Amino acid sequence: MYRYWESAVQPLLQARSPKTIVEVGAADGANTRLIASWAAEHEALLHVVDPKPRFDVDAYTQRWAGHLEVHLELSLPALPAIGAVDMVLLDGDHNWYTMINELREIDRVNGEWPLVLMHDLDWPYGRRDMYYDPDGIPAEHRQPYRRRAIERFRSALVGRGMNPQAFNAKHEGGPRNGVLTAVEDFLSETDRDLLLFARPGPGGLGILASAEALRNHARLKETVARVHDPEFAVTISPVYGTREFGEDRPAPRGRLAKRLQRAQKRVTRRRRAGGRQ
Repeated sequence: MYRYWESAVQPLLQARSPKTIVEVGAADGANTRLIASWAAEHEALLHVVDPKPRFDVDAYTQRWAGHLEVHLELSLPALPAIGAVDMVLLDGDHNWYTMINELREIDRVNGEWPLVLMHDLDWPYGRRDMYYDPDGIPAEHRQPYRRRAIERFRSALVGRGMNPQAFNAKHEGGPRNGVLTAVEDFLSETDRDLLLFARPGPGGLGILASAEALRNHARLKETVARVHDPEFAVTISPVYGTREFGEDRPAPRGRLAKRLQRAQKRVTRRRRAGGRQ
């Protein structure tokens, strides 16, 4: 997610001005350093959740003492223990089960919905599960998987391609498969009035904001309007939210409207295909 720092994460931090932030999935700490520095400058607290971060935890917590706490555990037990926050960045285990339950926990512990950023809504893991630890996912929620590579426009795994070292679902698409599918399923079950926005880039970036927050915070609404890309988002998900920006971005007409309608139909067909090639 650090690749989105200048284009999305930092502007949204500035607009939201959170006092408590959660980052799920820190990896080598590239994004963590940026957020922790921002938190220190703005008297905020960053909670980092990662069972096996690839950085010196003691050095990080000493450098940003009082502004950074590292939780060496998985997200699902960590999120309820942390409690209510203002902003969440989800970039951990890229699969349906983990994502939908992270969103459910965020829903449960927060009175007001925080601004939520999610990595990997686009290919390769928008419609395909990936597991860091397959045994940590309940069998009934785990797709058949193999440690093989993935390739664009191919549902089946391949010998050479992207992420051959990962435990990837054998097929793309179908129910309960992928990060974006989890987001859509969560939106269908929650009683909150939430809107999904997206930005193109490596893996794709999703933003879940409450309609109330956008109505009440002009700067946040303006920033989300600037960050999101409606043409990209509508091609990856039929539940993409645009109604809050009816005046800012007129509805597409003519050829563009027809192209987006066709794209939405393709998305729906692919999601229902269930891995058929």
